[in-house]
Amino acid sequence: MQTSLFKNSSFTSQPPNMSNRVFEEKIIAPITEVLEAATPNPEDQQINLKNNSQSLKKSLDDLFPEQKHDEKNLKKTKEILGGLANNFTDEQIRDMTSAIQFLACSWLDDYEKTIFDGSTLQELLHEKGST
Repeated sequence: MQTSLFKNSSFTSQPPNMSNRVFEEKIIAPITEVLEAATPNPEDQQINLKNNSQSLKKSLDDLFPEQKHDEKNLKKTKEILGGLANNFTDEQIRDMTSAIQFLACSWLDDYEKTIFDGSTLQELLHEKGST
């Protein structure tokens, strides 16, 4: 009973008239070259990954321009804070900026309501435009 997948055992073992060196040069070396060429280089993969991530970031920035605006605001806030910005994470700076903007707008609305008899300037302009 034959246990090999091949009927001819010459496919599975080294031919008797061929030396080890010839067998290595003719069969093993070309197979090694092909496998090395077909195996991806990790450095090339990192370069491709970096290029892909840059193009993905650019595409997302094009689709969602508010991201650029947010980063611009963060950068501007860090410039204003100077060295103090190093004490906070980007998320904390964003939260503080948002809270300060909310307070400034609500204080301005309250001030306008005291001046314009309970209405903000925007409400007055909309009322005037609609009548």
